[in-house]
Amino acid sequence: MGLLGENILRTGLSFDIRLVRGAGAFVCGEETALMHSIEGKVGEPRQRPPFPVQKGINGRPTAINNVETWANIPVIFEMGAEKFASIGTKGNSGTKIFGLVGKIRNTGLVEVPMGITIKEIVYDIGGGPSGKAKIKAVQTGGPRAAASRPASLTCPSTTTAWPRPAPSWVPAGSSSWTRTPAWWMWPSTS
Repeated sequence: MGLLGENILRTGLSFDIRLVRGAGAFVCGEETALMHSIEGKVGEPRQRPPFPVQKGINGRPTAINNVETWANIPVIFEMGAEKFASIGTKGNSGTKIFGLVGKIRNTGLVEVPMGITIKEIVYDIGGGPSGKAKIKAVQTGGPRAAASRPASLTCPSTTTAWPRPAPSWVPAGSSSWTRTPAWWMWPSTS
């Protein structure tokens, strides 16, 4: 269609996308950690501001998104923006990919409409805990996020539904729903 490259549709505008393989660490789904990875540094998140659009890769303004975000673009074009926005909830439209890991019956990646409850993700899709295990906490947002108590299972998976201060958050990028031993971030190995 001619929507990438030099002189797009003879408008004088040039635009290109460069896909870069990150360091492979889960945390590199977070934009500032991904920038560090691209620069050859350890993929660790950094404080904001400055935001990437102000000072990003190599100190230059950067529009950066992970592959999950870019993967929505053809779907939006195919469905139309209005129909895509009707998926999920008002203010949190579209879908989100979550990783189900830990002592849960059905592990793997799932794509769900925004607004589905954590309970639906963990029990209806994930099949609930494996064996006689009980869900003691869920962790969303990867290594930087806190674990959430079981009462949070009824929260919708949106960026605004969590109580303040937020015990957890729905991130840009991937998420992990795990069983943890108590009120700790890391999954139980037992």
